[in-house]
Amino acid sequence: MISKKRNFPFLDFKKTFIKLDQKVKDALKSLNHSGSRLCIVVDKKNSFKGVLNDGDIRRALLKGKTLETKIRQIYNKSPLILKENFNKKVVLKKLKLKKIDQAPIISRNKVIGIFNINKSIFQNLKIPVVIMSGGLGSRLRPITSKIPKALVLIKKIPMLSIVIDNIKKYGFINFTLTTFYKSKLIKTYFKNGKNLGVNIDYVQENKPLGTAGSLSLLKKKIRQKNFLLTNCDVLSEINYRSLLDFHVKNKADLTIAVKKHISENNYGEISTKGIRVSNIIEKPKNDIIINSGIYVLKTKCIKFLKYREHKDMNELIMLLIKKKKKVIAFPFYENWFDLGTKDQLKIFKNYLN
Repeated sequence: MISKKRNFPFLDFKKTFIKLDQKVKDALKSLNHSGSRLCIVVDKKNSFKGVLNDGDIRRALLKGKTLETKIRQIYNKSPLILKENFNKKVVLKKLKLKKIDQAPIISRNKVIGIFNINKSIFQNLKIPVVIMSGGLGSRLRPITSKIPKALVLIKKIPMLSIVIDNIKKYGFINFTLTTFYKSKLIKTYFKNGKNLGVNIDYVQENKPLGTAGSLSLLKKKIRQKNFLLTNCDVLSEINYRSLLDFHVKNKADLTIAVKKHISENNYGEISTKGIRVSNIIEKPKNDIIINSGIYVLKTKCIKFLKYREHKDMNELIMLLIKKKKKVIAFPFYENWFDLGTKDQLKIFKNYLN
């Protein structure tokens, strides 16, 4: 057995065990409750079979797997494993080379621990979060006739407060709000962020600059290599830290958080050959991958924006792709709500009840 005197950061590995015939939804529950970003896959006798991490799950969902998919279909059968008497220096090099931060320790095909390097590249989360808060909120009128979208109340709490609190949970403390419509109300309410336990500063648009144009005002403001970007009307339980981790490890210029969405056609779909009907599908459903409005960008991407020029995010994304920049997708399975319309706001409030 491993001596407790050895100064290695081990996790309570038994909490991470998951069986081959369990499902993706069980793995997600394990990841959320074990304190690890790793599931240890075992058979009925608890013999080691492989591992499953949140990245494996995200890739599987992007390929069409579902929450009901069994673990045996998607787990990693050949992960990096450690023997009982491993050399710490050698292991750290291997983990760094493979861009992973933990590995199971195996003895006689049984798991006896999990080694975690306990050195997150995000220990000091100075990386800024930019939240687009300047929109007119036209689709929410008449609610936004007197207040900006950021201050629309959800159970007596401003929408933007909930967004900030969700992101703050993952260690982000520096926020920049881009403002235009009724900006004084936003600044008066949030001030410097002290009441929320964060740091808030502001960038003021002199005219609407679109969903990306206001980033041109940040050219000399952001000094970190990357920054997180989201909209004030996007509420999600996404793991923002995993998103940032994914972006950095893949050396991306822009990472888009994407989510599978099932769209249903309310009409029967007819297939024809000439004038003859060959098939009919009643209310067909289509799986599509949608842009969630949550991103991580390299700060250098700002240089592709002209100062104070109107630009939407889709235009910036396509511009970066044309410039051969690395634009990647981060699939996530957590809850996500776009509260940009009255109907969507109503759906979310019903979800909370």
